[in-house]
Amino acid sequence: MFLHASIQWYCAISVFLLCGIVVLAQKSKADPLLNTDDASITAAHRCQLESAYSHSTAGTWSYQVAPACNFAENLELSVGYHASKDIDNVHGFSAQAKTVLKPMGHFWGIASSLMLSQDDQSQHFSDLDWFLNLPMSFNLSPHLAVDTNLGYQYAHDHSHLIRWGIATHYSLNDRWVLNAETYNQDRDSPFFQTAAHYSLIPNILTFEATFGDRFNAFRQRWFGLGLSYTP
Repeated sequence: MFLHASIQWYCAISVFLLCGIVVLAQKSKADPLLNTDDASITAAHRCQLESAYSHSTAGTWSYQVAPACNFAENLELSVGYHASKDIDNVHGFSAQAKTVLKPMGHFWGIASSLMLSQDDQSQHFSDLDWFLNLPMSFNLSPHLAVDTNLGYQYAHDHSHLIRWGIATHYSLNDRWVLNAETYNQDRDSPFFQTAAHYSLIPNILTFEATFGDRFNAFRQRWFGLGLSYTP
């Protein structure tokens, strides 16, 4: 029903990137549509690729493409492009550096990341935004894991925000993973979403579908599709 020009463009970009760019990555949790990050990075001298498309009930849509590489032993660098079709028609780029502070052991791990981003909003470039984040991950059982985020965001309009997120991961089997997540992006009501991952090629190519909404809000529901390439 929503297979219009925007999603056809997204599919074309995804197929081109997945088939035309050779990237190598470690086995990892790939969540292109979840906002809550985990405490892991790609293996040394390896890369990964994520792409996502989302569509809201208000008629707006957005997509993003984000390759990431670890060129050293403990420093993952990623760049991303994102665009949305709404009143402001925002599109822009982001860059992130991420390192592991405590590797995942039998129970938990912690990392840190710094993201810089800039948007072109209605043909006017904004100043640089930055976001400092501390992701923590917990393995509660062989099938259940929890990720938490706590970060500080400084925006170009001189606003400051403490950002947080909590996401659960439940593995049904080698191919299916279910997620539930809640997070904030501003000072209004937080968001929540559920997701299902299916490994088209186990541990290599994963398809993700999500449905989300906002607490105490009206007509902010959305659904999304994502592809992750992690051979």
